[in-house]
Amino acid sequence: RPWRADRPPVTVQRAGPADRASPARRRDAPTPGGGFWVKLAAVGLLDAGVVWLIPVLIASGSWTLLALLLAAALLINYAYLRPGAVALPWLAPGLVFMGLFVLWPVLYTAYVGLTNWSTGHILSKEQAIERLESIAVESAGDPVTLDLAVFRDSEGGLAFHVTGSDGEAWFGVPRPRGEDPGEAGLLEPAELGVTDEDGDGLPESIGAYTRLQVIGVAGVMEDLVLDLPGGQAEVLTTSSVRLVASGQRYRYDPATDTLLDTQTQSTCSAVVGAFACPDGRQLDPGWREVVGFTNFVRVIADGRFRGPFVRVFTWNIVFAVASVALTFAVGLTLANALQDTRLRGRPLYRSIFIIPYAVPGFISAIVWRGLLNDQFGQVNRVIELFGLAGVPWLQDRWWAKVAVLLVNTWLGFPYMFLITSGALQSIPDELKEAARVEGASAARVFATVTLPLLMVATAPMLIGSFAYNFNNFTLIFLLTSGGPPVAGASVPVGHTDILISFTFNLALQAGRGQNFGLGSAIVIVIFLVVAALSAFSFRFTRRLERVYGNV
Repeated sequence: RPWRADRPPVTVQRAGPADRASPARRRDAPTPGGGFWVKLAAVGLLDAGVVWLIPVLIASGSWTLLALLLAAALLINYAYLRPGAVALPWLAPGLVFMGLFVLWPVLYTAYVGLTNWSTGHILSKEQAIERLESIAVESAGDPVTLDLAVFRDSEGGLAFHVTGSDGEAWFGVPRPRGEDPGEAGLLEPAELGVTDEDGDGLPESIGAYTRLQVIGVAGVMEDLVLDLPGGQAEVLTTSSVRLVASGQRYRYDPATDTLLDTQTQSTCSAVVGAFACPDGRQLDPGWREVVGFTNFVRVIADGRFRGPFVRVFTWNIVFAVASVALTFAVGLTLANALQDTRLRGRPLYRSIFIIPYAVPGFISAIVWRGLLNDQFGQVNRVIELFGLAGVPWLQDRWWAKVAVLLVNTWLGFPYMFLITSGALQSIPDELKEAARVEGASAARVFATVTLPLLMVATAPMLIGSFAYNFNNFTLIFLLTSGGPPVAGASVPVGHTDILISFTFNLALQAGRGQNFGLGSAIVIVIFLVVAALSAFSFRFTRRLERVYGNV
C-alpha cells in the first residue's frame, strides 16, 4: 500500500529466547539409551582402575607413566562423555595405545640411557643404604656351636629348637638372612604346649609345630637365621648351629651423606652411584643415578667400545642395504617373469614362492642353521657330491656374512614378490606399448617406464624393509649368534653382529654383569640412525611422486 503520513511506523520484533523456546517449537531432549549407560559404566571402571593405580605409581616413583596414564584417562573421558565428539571416540583408543606402548617405552629407554643402571647399580639410593646397614660384622672370639632340631607346622612354616651345652634351650621362628631381626622370633614352648613322650628333653611337638627330618629342607635352612639373646644362630649342619655375636658394619649419616665403617673406623663418601672409601673401595651395592650423556660419550670416546661399534655399524648398513637390494631384485625378477600370460601354471608358481613367507622366520633360521652346518649340513653334502670341498658357512667370517645374506634373501623375497606383483599390474600397458612403438627395447622399457613407476608405489615399503632389516635381531641371533667372534676384542662382539645383537650382548651377556644404561644409549643411537635414514629416503620418495605420480 502507498505510504501515508498519518499511519504510525510498523516495528518488527525478533523472537527472543523465550519465544524460540516456546512449547510449540521446543523439541524434547532425547533420553539416554542403553548404549550410553554401558559406555558410562565402562568409563567408570576405567577411572576406578586409574584411581587404584595412582598410589601404586606414586610409591614406585613412576612419574612419567603416571602422567601418561592420567592424560589417557582424561582423553577417554572427554572422547566418550562429551556429546559433540564425533571422530575423537574412534581416534582415542589408538592415541592411548600409542602413548602407552610407543611413547612411554621410548621415553623410558631414553631415561635408562642417561643413568648408570647396571649390575651393582640396580637399587635406589635408599634401598642401597638399607642393604649396606643390614650387613653384620662378627665380633672377636670363637663362635659357639649349639644343637639344632627343626620343627614344621601344618602350613609348612619352619621353627628352630636350639639347645646349648648347659642344657638351656630356645625355640623360635627363623628369618631370612637378609631381613632385619624381628621381635616375634623367639617363642615360649610352655605357653604353646610341649609333647615329650620319650622324656629325652627334645620334644616331639611344640604347639602346632612337629619335629621332622631335615633332609627335605636342608637347602632352605642355609638361608635362615634365628635371633638369640647372645647373637645370631646360623645353620652349620643339619643338626647344629653356630652362635655368632654380630654388630652393624656400616652406619649412615644423612647430615653429611657419608657411611661410617665400624670395622675400620673410616668414612665412605657418596660419589656417582656408590660410596667410596679412603682405601679405594667402592661399596657394593651402589645405586642407580642419572649420569647425563656419559654412556653416549663412552660409546664414542672409549676405544674399547668405539672400535667394535664402528665395525658393527658399518656391517649393519651393508647388511640392511644388501638385504633390501637382494630381496627386491629376486622378488621383482620372479614377479616380472610371472606377468607373461604365455607362462603356464602361474598360480602354482605363485603358491610355491609364498612358502618361505608362510613359515615363521625363527623356524626357518633354525632349519637353515642345521642345513649350513660345516660337518653335518646338507648344503655341504650336496657341494661335496660335485667333488668340491665343503664351505665353512658359520665358522669363517666372510662365509658367515654370505650365509646371513643368503638366508635373509630366502626369507624376504616372497614379500617383495607380493608387493611388486601388485605394483606391476597397476602400471598401464599403454605406456609400455608407446615406448615400444618409439623403438625402445625390452630392457629400455623396463628401465625408463616400468621401474620408475614401480618405485613410486614400492619405495615406502622398501624404506620399511630397510628399517626392519637394520634391527633384524631374530635372524642374527638364531643363525650365527653374531659369530664367529672377533679375536682380541675387549667386548663381546662377532663378525656378523648388527647393532641390536651387539647391544643385547653388551647389555645382558657381557660376562661381567648387565649394563642396561649403556645398552639403552646404543638403542637410542640406533633409533636416531634409522629415523635419519628414513627421513632422507622419504624425501627421495616424494621427489619420485612429483616426477612420476601423475603419469
